[in-house]
Amino acid sequence: MNFDKLISQLSKDWEWLSFVTQYCAGRNVGKAFCQDFMWWALGAAVLVAVILAGWILGRIAKVYGNWKHRRMLARVADAETMNKYRWTGHDSSDALTSSEQRAAKSRNPEKS
Repeated sequence: MNFDKLISQLSKDWEWLSFVTQYCAGRNVGKAFCQDFMWWALGAAVLVAVILAGWILGRIAKVYGNWKHRRMLARVADAETMNKYRWTGHDSSDALTSSEQRAAKSRNPEKS
């Protein structure tokens, strides 16, 4: 397709649209042609508003979903579940260091 023809056609369409808007903005608002144009313009405005509202509601729903997910992950489990996943063994934070173990053995030699 020729780019010049496309620009020419768009310019003619723009001129026609501006003529119709000026014609209908005056005393001719009540004419049937202007009523049709008005309904098309209202329909286009409603379509844009619906698309914009859908986009905004989609963003709000996404943020709300992320918030609910983070809130669900932040819940603390009950004591039984926490005990099931407790860190135990020689490298846990409650375990005694080797120097503490030697000190405990030297204080209580009968237990070893």
